[in-house]
Amino acid sequence: MQDTLLLPKYPPVFFVRITERMRWFFIRMYRRFTHPNVALIGMIENLWLAGAISVASELGIADILKDGKKSIGELAKITGTLEDPLYRVMRALASNDIFKESKNKFFTLTPLAAAMQEDQMKYFINQHLSKIHFQMFGEMLQSVKTGKSYSELFTKDGLFDHIGESSESNVMFNKAMANTSMMQAAAVLPVFSFAGYKSIIDIGGGEGYFLSTILSKYKNLKGIVFDLPHVVGYTQEFFKKHGLSDRAEAVGGSFFELIPPRGDLYMLKNILHDWDDESSLKILKNIRQILSKGARLLIIEAVLEEDNNPSFGKMTDLLMMVGMNGRERTKAEFNVLFNKSGLSLIKIYPTISPLSILVIEIR
Repeated sequence: MQDTLLLPKYPPVFFVRITERMRWFFIRMYRRFTHPNVALIGMIENLWLAGAISVASELGIADILKDGKKSIGELAKITGTLEDPLYRVMRALASNDIFKESKNKFFTLTPLAAAMQEDQMKYFINQHLSKIHFQMFGEMLQSVKTGKSYSELFTKDGLFDHIGESSESNVMFNKAMANTSMMQAAAVLPVFSFAGYKSIIDIGGGEGYFLSTILSKYKNLKGIVFDLPHVVGYTQEFFKKHGLSDRAEAVGGSFFELIPPRGDLYMLKNILHDWDDESSLKILKNIRQILSKGARLLIIEAVLEEDNNPSFGKMTDLLMMVGMNGRERTKAEFNVLFNKSGLSLIKIYPTISPLSILVIEIR
């Protein structure tokens, strides 16, 4: 029996947009009427909270509490930790609506805590709040001074090759990207129709989660995940697990070299932001060489607005700077890349997530 790919159900777009505006309105009101010293301390607290989230996620506490409340003593025994320091972490999380503390130091799940479970965001959290990520942001000043990412400064061959050197790190990274794809697929599928296409090639598609959600909805489609050999070693098994082996395959290789031909729709999801302009141009030119007339390329990434409004993309841009030597881009910056690659942007579809869908064709 094949496993079902379950996607989160988001509220209506208009409701999310309204609540986002309200959220930032009240945050800015707080900052305006609070002394700047105090407001900045509140921002710094986010680092401490992130550390506590990292601990709880690594210990798997959200999954332990699936079956009901447990005392701090029980949690400490199950996780092999000391009761007092674990309680201090859990108390801090509960004060931020992540878990709920009741009488006699018992803890239960909240919606935010449930999002930390293994079938939700656990691996994404573990990946992005890992030791190496804290180290990367601790060295941000070096990136600002040298223009180099943490991976260039402190790893031998770059972050992706560094991850590939360890099977454990590789599995963690793939699962983290699958967590991300789960969220993003739920945002993309209601917005863009894949009907009318026959063969999709997901470039840098990792474990295959995103492509699998598309093939599960569109039964006439076939697809290929194209990624580094050490990544796609797990992908075919994923397709088999979800009953898609007859319509999906995994191909190993590098998008800096040869890209599989004969697709009528190519996808790059969260790929270009990992790379500087020179590397991104090489990827796009390689796609342009095999893109047939009538075929299209989807680029699914954040598109930065050129204003002072808060933006998830402006934050992930810092992650790209310190971790990958990549960058998030504005529409104008994307168009520069497309023009140099012989490609044209024909439409942008916003989604409920911070990502947009850029539809590209040959110039």
